[in-house]
Amino acid sequence: AWTDLRAFVEAGAEPAQLLERLRVDTEALDLLLRVGGFSRYAAEVARLRPHEFLALVAGREHRQVWGRGFLGATLADELAGADPAQRPTVLARFKHRHFLRIILGDVTGALGFEAVVRELSDIVDVLVQAALDLVAERHATLLATPATAFVVLGMGKHGARELNYSSDIDLIFLYRSGLEDDPEGAMHERFQRLGRDLISMLEDPDGRGRLFRVDMRLRPEGDKGELVLSLRETIDYYYSIGRPWERQAMIKARPIAGLRRDLGIGTAFVEELRPWVFPQEPEWETLEEARSMRRRIEERAQEANIKTGAGGIRDIEFLVQFFQLCFAGRLPELRARATLQMLRLVGDRGILPKRHADALEGYCIWLRTVEHRLQMWEDRQEHELPKAAPARRALALRCGFDGADPLARFDAHHAEVRLRVREIVARHFLTHTQEQDAMLALLVQGEADERLAGRYLAQGGFRDLPVAARNLRKLANESFFLLSRSRTERSLVAILPLLLRLFAKCPDPDQALDNFARIVSAVGGRATFFELLGARPEILQCFTDLAGWSTFLVALLQDFAGLADEIIDVLNQRPRNPALLANEARHLVHDLKDPGPPLAFLIARETAVVAIRDLQGLESARVGLHLSTLAQAVLSAVLQRLVTEQARQWGVPVQGGRPTRFAIIGLGKLGGGELTYASDTDVLFVCDPGGRCPRADHDGEEFWLRVAQGLMRTSADSRLYEIDPRLRPWGEHGPLVANMEELRNYWGAPRELWERMAMLRASYLAGDPRLADEALTLIRGAA
Repeated sequence: AWTDLRAFVEAGAEPAQLLERLRVDTEALDLLLRVGGFSRYAAEVARLRPHEFLALVAGREHRQVWGRGFLGATLADELAGADPAQRPTVLARFKHRHFLRIILGDVTGALGFEAVVRELSDIVDVLVQAALDLVAERHATLLATPATAFVVLGMGKHGARELNYSSDIDLIFLYRSGLEDDPEGAMHERFQRLGRDLISMLEDPDGRGRLFRVDMRLRPEGDKGELVLSLRETIDYYYSIGRPWERQAMIKARPIAGLRRDLGIGTAFVEELRPWVFPQEPEWETLEEARSMRRRIEERAQEANIKTGAGGIRDIEFLVQFFQLCFAGRLPELRARATLQMLRLVGDRGILPKRHADALEGYCIWLRTVEHRLQMWEDRQEHELPKAAPARRALALRCGFDGADPLARFDAHHAEVRLRVREIVARHFLTHTQEQDAMLALLVQGEADERLAGRYLAQGGFRDLPVAARNLRKLANESFFLLSRSRTERSLVAILPLLLRLFAKCPDPDQALDNFARIVSAVGGRATFFELLGARPEILQCFTDLAGWSTFLVALLQDFAGLADEIIDVLNQRPRNPALLANEARHLVHDLKDPGPPLAFLIARETAVVAIRDLQGLESARVGLHLSTLAQAVLSAVLQRLVTEQARQWGVPVQGGRPTRFAIIGLGKLGGGELTYASDTDVLFVCDPGGRCPRADHDGEEFWLRVAQGLMRTSADSRLYEIDPRLRPWGEHGPLVANMEELRNYWGAPRELWERMAMLRASYLAGDPRLADEALTLIRGAA
C-alpha cells in the first residue's frame, strides 16, 4: 500500500499538491491504499491519472450508477472536445477511467453485483457505438446512402448486460444495403470493410494496446463465415440450418450499436428470430443437445475453472437457458437475457423449486464475484483459482475472508458452493434423460410428432395416437391459478415414462389414459399432485389401476373435485376404524349448515380408498365390512341431526312419561356387513307405538315418519345412499315406519320363505339400540 502511495505521488507533476489533496480527502487516501490490494490494474490506472482519480473520488462517482444514457452523453462531450486525431485515445481513457470507478464502487460495497455488471456492459455499449461512429466517417459511401443500415449485436454476457471486468466481447454484425440490387457485391464488400475497421478500432484504437478482445465466432458459420451478412441472409441462415447451440446463444442477442445510431434492423432481427429461438413446440433433440454441449464443455475444463468446471458458472447458465428453451415459447416473460433475473422468474413460476432458485442466485453471485476478483487483479481473463497457496490466500482476502485462517475458510466455502450447484443442476437438468426430453415435447406440441408418437405411444399399446397425445396435453393444463403450466409440465414429465409403461399393462391403454385424464381434471393443483405421485410410485400405481380397471371409481374421482388429492393423504394413514368414521361424520353434520356435500365427499373418499386397497389384495370380507361401517356412520349422523331439528319444532314425542324410540335396522348386504360398491342400502324403520309431541298437535308416529322421510330425502338429494325400505311389513303398501305392534302382528302370521330369509342378516344400524334389539329378537323368533 505504501509503495502504491509513493508511486501515485511521484507520478504527478506536483507531488506536494497531490499529498495535500490526499491529506484533505481522507476517503481518497483510504481508497488509494486499499485498491492496490484488490486490483493492480486499478492501482496502475490511478497512478497514471492521479488527478482523474482524485476528481472521481471527490465527486463520489464510484458510489453512483451512471447508466448508458449518461455514459453516452459524457463520452460524446469528451469526443467533441478532442482533436480528431486523439479521439481513439479518448475511447481508451474513457474505458479505464470508468472501469476504475466501478472497481472502487465494487470493493467498497457501494455498487452491488448487478449494478457492477450492468455498468460494465453499458460502458462497452457506448464505446462500441462511439467506435462505430468514428470508423463510419471513413465510409462516406455508406453514410451517403440513406437506406443503409449496420447494427452490432452484443452476445453472451455482454448481450445479457452481465459483463465481466475482462471478458471478450462477443459480437455479430448485420447490414441492410439500402439498394434494390447489388449485382457486383460492391455494397456487401463495403460493409465487410466497415466491420473489419470497427474490430480494429475496438481492439487497438490508438496503437498503444487493446481496448477489448473482440470475438466474432458466434456469427453464422463462425470463423468460416463472412464477417458481415445482410439481415435477410442472417435470418435465412438460422431458420434453414441454424444449430441447437446457436439457438441457445441467440437467447442473449441484443442490439448495442448502429450506423447513425439506428438500432432498427437489430430490433427487427431479434423480433423475427424470436419464434426460432423460443419455439412454442421445442424439439426434444435441441433439449438433449443443450445437455450434451454442457457435458462437452466440462470435459475440456480444469477442475479449478470456476466458469466451465463442474458446479461452476456455466452449470447455472445452462440450466436457466434449458428452461428458456423448454418454456419461453409459451411464456414470454421467460425470454429475459440476464441469468439472475431468469433464476427469479423460474423460481416465481414454480419451474424450479423456489428454494433451489434462491440458492442458485446466491451461488451465482458468489462464483461471479470470485471471477471478478480474479480478473480485476491484472485485467486478465482468468477463470481458474490459483494453485499456489499464497496466491489463493490473497484471493481469499480479496473475496472478504479476513481473520483467522482465511484460505481454509475460503476453500471450504467455495467447495461447498460448487458441490451444491452441481447437485441442483444435476437434479433439474443434467440427469434428465432423452426420454424425458421426448416426453416434454409430447406435452407441448400442438400435434404429436410422428416419430415421438410412434416411439413412445404406439409401442405402449395405444391405438389412436392423436387422441392419446391430446389426452397427455390435457394432463398438463393447470387449472389452479397459483401454479404455472410450466411447473405442471415438468412434474408430469418426471412421471410420464413410468405412467406410460403402467398404462401399457392395462387391458385398454387408450381408455386407461382417458380415464386418468378424467381423474386429473378434478385435481386442484396438478403440479403438486404429480409431484406427490412421483414421490410415491406405489400411489401412482394405484391411480393407474383405477384408470385401467374401474370406470365406476373414475367417475367418482371426476365428480368430486380434490378427491384424488385427499386420497393420497388418506392412503398415507392407517385405515379409519368405526369410531373415527362415526366421529368424523358427526362433526360434519354438527358444524355445517348443509352437511350433504361434505358427507358425500366422505363417502366418495372412503369408497375410493377401500377400492384401491381392494385392487391391492384386501380381503373381500374386509371391503364389505368397511363399506357397511361407513354407511352406518353416515346414516347415524344424519339421523341424529334430523331428530334434533324435528324435535326443535315439535318436541320429542312422549308416551307414559317417557320419550318414544326410533331405530333403523340394516337388511341384506348392509345388515350382514357385506355392502358392495353399488349396493342399495336395505333398511327397516321401527318406532314405539303412540305418543304425543309436546310442542305441536302431532302424534309420535307422525314425528318418526317425518324423520324417516327426511333421512331418505337428504340421502337422495345429497347422493349419499339409495335407501330401500321395501322389505318392511307389507312392502310398499305398508307404513314407511313400522311400530312395534304392527311388527308383532305382521310376523305373528306365517310368511314366505324368501321374506324370512331376507331377515337372516338383519342387524342394528342406527337410532335406539334397545328398540332395535327388541325388534330383531321378535323378527328372528318368527323368521
